Amino acid sequence: MATIKGVNQTLIDAGVGLSSQIAAGLIDGRVKVIHDYYVLAGTEAAGTVIEFGGDLVSGSKILQVVLSASAAQTSLTCQVGTSYDADEFVETGNTALQTAVTPLIAYGKAYVVGTATADSQITVTTEAATATAATLYCTIYYSTN
Repeated sequence: MATIKGVNQTLIDAGVGLSSQIAAGLIDGRVKVIHDYYVLAGTEAAGTVIEFGGDLVSGSKILQVVLSASAAQTSLTCQVGTSYDADEFVETGNTALQTAVTPLIAYGKAYVVGTATADSQITVTTEAATATAATLYCTIYYSTN
């Protein structure tokens, strides 16, 4: 059985990882969390953009965005992204919120805030149906230097 290594582990083993190759905040970074929620009235039509958590600091690395709804969002799909790119983390048509209290986990790809203009705000865009009355929870995990 072979042993293989991730890209960052290879750089660390070569002695060049921490100081010159790996972006600050991805190794030994401080993970921070923002938890926010929105109370859906059940009248939010497809195309509604919900902003969560305020603006992230430039240079932050987005690790993960986790959404869940207290009630099933029947027929509702969504995108998760930033104010710059609405589907940066979850592309159109995701159905995870159609089951109550089941998390939609969006991998943040270690996206660096400040890469594009106006990309510091996490957004959820509803699609395909009107929302069902519920509470929509959003937890944003990110790292800083």
